[in-house]
Amino acid sequence: MKDLIAAALSGLCVVHCLTLPILLAVGSSGLLLGVFSSEWFHYLMLLPISVLLAWSLPGGWCVHHNKTPFILGLSGFLLLVVALFAGHDAELPLSVAGGLLLATAHLRNRVLLQRSQETPHAAH
Repeated sequence: MKDLIAAALSGLCVVHCLTLPILLAVGSSGLLLGVFSSEWFHYLMLLPISVLLAWSLPGGWCVHHNKTPFILGLSGFLLLVVALFAGHDAELPLSVAGGLLLATAHLRNRVLLQRSQETPHAAH
């Protein structure tokens, strides 16, 4: 369940990154738009992202022993951190790529966990 929540939040991040510039370009305004476009909002969002990443992916690796979700997730997280400090032109592609990598990591982790539950384990 936590992987689905994390993947959904990553998807919302991508939607946020893609729609916010459009809304700003067409002149939408308001308090909500101001909050979502502020720098502190992006810093604040790293907290739940990092918590879900640390809570979900290493535990998944302990079960299925596949490093791919962890590598994808860590790469996506690092892209989001770099996007915070990158120039304005690089922020959008880095954020979108980071969000997509995070969503892919959590969905892949979920699939691997489900497969490991379906596969009977040999007795030790």
